[in-house]
Amino acid sequence: MKSTDVIHDFMNCLNQLKAYDISPTFETNMPGFHNHPSLGIVENHRNFCHHGYYAQTLIISEHTGSHVDAPVHCHGEQATIDQLPVDCLMGPYKKYDLASFAPEAGKPVELQIIKEIEKRDEFSVQAGDIVLIDFGWDKYYKPDSSGSEREWWGKNEPGLTNEVCKYFSEAGIKAIGADTPGVDICMLDGKILSAPGHVEYFLPNNILIMEGFSRMSQAPAIGIFMALPLKIKNGSGSPIRPILLA
Repeated sequence: MKSTDVIHDFMNCLNQLKAYDISPTFETNMPGFHNHPSLGIVENHRNFCHHGYYAQTLIISEHTGSHVDAPVHCHGEQATIDQLPVDCLMGPYKKYDLASFAPEAGKPVELQIIKEIEKRDEFSVQAGDIVLIDFGWDKYYKPDSSGSEREWWGKNEPGLTNEVCKYFSEAGIKAIGADTPGVDICMLDGKILSAPGHVEYFLPNNILIMEGFSRMSQAPAIGIFMALPLKIKNGSGSPIRPILLA
């Protein structure tokens, strides 16, 4: 088959899929993991009145908004973001919708619940999959609020048990992401209670961690995940624009 035919067939398939944007809007002082610097935007840095064109300046962390952690983030000798393949965040996804289980901050989700969701939604995790955990946590993401209400999302999350992280790691998944500030991290009032994926099961095994998603509930349980990290020299991670195709 000619390459032009392959491209044509690919575009025909792609055009039959709906794209779901699961990233928050990047804005000044947006909520995030409480220990990380927030985003600042110089809104009028270049403007039509003074410069003849419009451009903003961003002061941003590698771990702002929807972003990916490179293995080096928690393990100094592991790969940096610029050393990862360009397609490291492309592949089939399986979404675990936890809304009906009402997860709570400081209480990690157990393997039994993960298995129940697989049975309910009729899928199983496979090698090369990108796992998405929809905790329903984006309801606590409130960039327009102030004080403790604004900061709550970045200091509290359910996380995953050791058994869940081990289960996904042994399945050979490619990456894992969630609508919380830390995916596997169990955190209450800013105190980290456990982080098995960051420490043992995901990053040390080159399973990338993505954080800060939103509106995953709109998408089906199975589809295609696509995102591109910036090629930051020696980067510990990168902001991304994740989309689901289904």
